[in-house]
Amino acid sequence: MNVANIGTGTAYPLSHAAHPAKQTIDKTSELYKACEDFESIFIKQMLDAMRKTIDKSDDMLGGGMGQDMYDDMLYGEYAKKMAATGQFGLAETIYKQVSSKQ
Repeated sequence: MNVANIGTGTAYPLSHAAHPAKQTIDKTSELYKACEDFESIFIKQMLDAMRKTIDKSDDMLGGGMGQDMYDDMLYGEYAKKMAATGQFGLAETIYKQVSSKQ
């Protein structure tokens, strides 16, 4: 279905030729690893904010500094694993943006 021209001289939808070719992503490159690390940091901050909403008033483990350190390390590992799966897509987006500028 084509929509009439709206003053731009282009009929919509655009043909596939108007879309840029997909950029290949080298997941073994240092740049991609840095992008993945950044995504991991972003996810960790998100998880930390979510963790602050948990009520710890009747915590089974008793809480304390030790549990806080353990939780911090645990959520850091969760963030690394989540970034490694590529499901968020932030690392790929950053990689495409940065690599196109080189």
